[in-house]
Amino acid sequence: MGLMVVLLGALTWQVISRYVLKNPSTVTEELSRLLLMWLGLLGSALGFLLRKHLSFETLAEKASPTMKERLFEISEATVVLFGALLLIGGAIVVYKTAQLGQTSAVLGISYALVYSVLPITGAIICLSPFAPVPPSSNQEVSDAA
Repeated sequence: MGLMVVLLGALTWQVISRYVLKNPSTVTEELSRLLLMWLGLLGSALGFLLRKHLSFETLAEKASPTMKERLFEISEATVVLFGALLLIGGAIVVYKTAQLGQTSAVLGISYALVYSVLPITGAIICLSPFAPVPPSSNQEVSDAA
């Protein structure tokens, strides 16, 4: 929620500075871009935690109970694999970016900090199948199992 409030403030200031003051703010432009990246990735991780991620249920609806269980297991294994790839790939990107010392020219922060959302998101997604199922999602998960 906090990131969204900061993003809204930055975008509001960007519009005011561009159209009212006729002097666009470069800081809020880059900050908005980075916050949008963080919000998108962390939002997708939240979707996995809440079991609201994109899935194709047509096959599971027509399958036998045993096949539903197998499909659910395959789905969970795929989620863990995707999370692990994002975690490892993101960690490599953060490491290489830190080694190169890349920083944002406008904000003056290390891009390693910016890209750290990749392994964070990967870790959350990777662990999401092992998290307790939220109460609102119990019916959906038990239907798929």
